[in-house]
Amino acid sequence: MKGNWLKSLLAAGLAASLAACGSSGGTASSGSSAAAAGGTETAAASKDSAIVVATSSQFTTLDPALNTETVNQHVITHIYSSMFRSDTSGVAQPELADSYEVSEDGLTYTFHLKDGITWSDGTPITSADFVYSYLRALSYGADNVWAIYDMTSFIEGAKEYNEAALEAGTDFDCTTADHSYVGIEAPDDQTLVLKLKVPCTYLPGLMTGNSWTPVPQSTPQHDSLWSMTAGYATSGPYTLTDFNENDKAVLVKNDAYFNADSITMNQITFQVMTDQDAQSVAFKSGEIDIADSVSIDTAQSYKDTDSLWLINTPVNYFLAINSGETGPEWAKDVNVRKALAEAIDKDALTDVLGGTDFYPVLNGYIPYGLAGNDGDFREEGDKMAEEKGITISYDPDDAKALLAAAGYDDSNPLHITYKYSNSGIHGDVATILQQMWEAVGVQVDFEAVESGVFYDQLDQGDFEISRYGYSAGDSPIQFLDLWTTGIQVTAAVDDPAYDQMVSDIKQIADPKEFISACHDAEEYLYYQNVYVIPLFQYTSQYLVNENLAGYELDGTNTFYGHTYFE
Repeated sequence: MKGNWLKSLLAAGLAASLAACGSSGGTASSGSSAAAAGGTETAAASKDSAIVVATSSQFTTLDPALNTETVNQHVITHIYSSMFRSDTSGVAQPELADSYEVSEDGLTYTFHLKDGITWSDGTPITSADFVYSYLRALSYGADNVWAIYDMTSFIEGAKEYNEAALEAGTDFDCTTADHSYVGIEAPDDQTLVLKLKVPCTYLPGLMTGNSWTPVPQSTPQHDSLWSMTAGYATSGPYTLTDFNENDKAVLVKNDAYFNADSITMNQITFQVMTDQDAQSVAFKSGEIDIADSVSIDTAQSYKDTDSLWLINTPVNYFLAINSGETGPEWAKDVNVRKALAEAIDKDALTDVLGGTDFYPVLNGYIPYGLAGNDGDFREEGDKMAEEKGITISYDPDDAKALLAAAGYDDSNPLHITYKYSNSGIHGDVATILQQMWEAVGVQVDFEAVESGVFYDQLDQGDFEISRYGYSAGDSPIQFLDLWTTGIQVTAAVDDPAYDQMVSDIKQIADPKEFISACHDAEEYLYYQNVYVIPLFQYTSQYLVNENLAGYELDGTNTFYGHTYFE
């Protein structure tokens, strides 16, 4: 039952200004369909068309080998092409690739490029561009270690090559350094061969990502400043004609793009506008056509209109529990962890935040929007959990019983410290959780920290229980891998059995068996051991000109190349 005290929190103003973190990923629904080219009549009608898209952060880099931020991805998605591009369902489809083959053991991928593809300056795109770009990414330096994690995890010799480059520093030259032991080869101009050290059933999905994006071979090796000056050759639907990282990025249609006929919008301006209220005012006045960051109150005022675009992204909002060496003693007891989970009424929580349209409840760790064997992975997992009878539901009575069995009662209450970053909705979530946990006898202290140092503290194991969020649009294994000891800096989840389980999954070449094993690992991580407590999924709220059609997602990235004014 949803208590009236939760409604009073909203009335008191605790949720008066909520904003979801920007994230890339997911599936979309909107008043407009995810448009195709729109036909010759539409294309002709929008020949001189242009749109302005407000973005909520300043740009930091447009170098694909370095970028890990959503704001930069808005531009990169439009100016570059990769071997694959995700479709509106998040499935990787050949882009610069014409076809590819996979060896029987899943360790060798051979890609064949499309005929006639060129950079925007007319220079042919060849497999040598891919080789250079991948080696450049691997040897860039310490700043992009996270960006190339997938490369070093799967490509034969890539980790060793990266380590050699890091040791040599900026003296390392990827055009002359030996890379014969690295599984990246170009037997001819049209063919790229990648050799893996372990199978990767979702490699095409990974290759839609930044570090796998080719750049011209003239691109500097250890520098990204070039990307902040307009005018360089690109491979995607657009070129960059004007850029100021604190103001705007102006993109103009690239007529040399191999699929230029499908691009209906001639110019896109990404306007930096960091204030939510400013975006709202600019949208109402018609100064901008799309606002990517508005308050929940503003978004709700456009609910059920053609101007509200809700993007359900594969990003989960969950609680991480530090059951490792640096964590408290209570966190090492699975029954206590389960009690904290059962004390949370997720429906009531999301009601206060703005409703399930904006924050869909998650009853499993891995969010919606990732492919399973027969549909959505999350939907499959929920069904499996129900059939097995292992779901973890709101049950305050059982939560009290579990706490009592662990030795915590009125005379000896459980005392926990909840950490969160003091931005967005996080403080409101903390207050609601405190009320729910105190209802079952748990005493809660808060520790609010600045957003800039929040994840650093979590990485160092400096927390008891904390809010957490993660986004990945390629495969469920990326969410699972996050809690292996090899990924964590200081292990909050330190479980050799789980490590082995995830390691074994990475050896599986059969796609269906791979997904089934991911379900098993999620069951172990959450349902059996409650190392994490999922709460809800983020939904990004965009405002869109009601006369604009064709806006869509390419997997986890917003894409406006097919937009047009009706």
